[in-house]
Amino acid sequence: MSAPLLVADSGPLIALARLDLLHLPSAIFSDTWITATVWDEVQAPQHPAEHKALQAAREHGLVRVMDDPVLLPDSVTDLRLDLGERTVLALAIELHATVLMDERHGRACAARIGLPVVGTLGLLVAARLAGLIPEVRPLTEALRAGGYFLASHLVEQTLASISE
Repeated sequence: MSAPLLVADSGPLIALARLDLLHLPSAIFSDTWITATVWDEVQAPQHPAEHKALQAAREHGLVRVMDDPVLLPDSVTDLRLDLGERTVLALAIELHATVLMDERHGRACAARIGLPVVGTLGLLVAARLAGLIPEVRPLTEALRAGGYFLASHLVEQTLASISE
């Protein structure tokens, strides 16, 4: 996570809102940006509690909303990506930023075009290593219990790597 800026996709933001940990990205990165499309996605009616937490995070400057990039480079037009993921990647290219994304195809696309990428698990591990949270396991268990998809093998591998 060498880039000072972070551009976040909706999934990890919703996950962090559920955990009441929307402050973590700004504790690790200098700024956290989201695109207008991602902002619209996290405002969806199926996420009312997360919506309030994200509104508060925006009001306190923890996340900043930027207009969608006008042009999407060919490198981010993978048909398996939704518009939010494409705008996140395009903005990350513009800002030379790290991408916060959990979606597998989006992460692969980011890596293919040379963008640093981290997922929710990676961010939680970075937060633990920085002393910002005491443990990752209870957080992953809470997310999974709440229906947030995290691949079992990835969770176990990640937790083993930090002796949890």
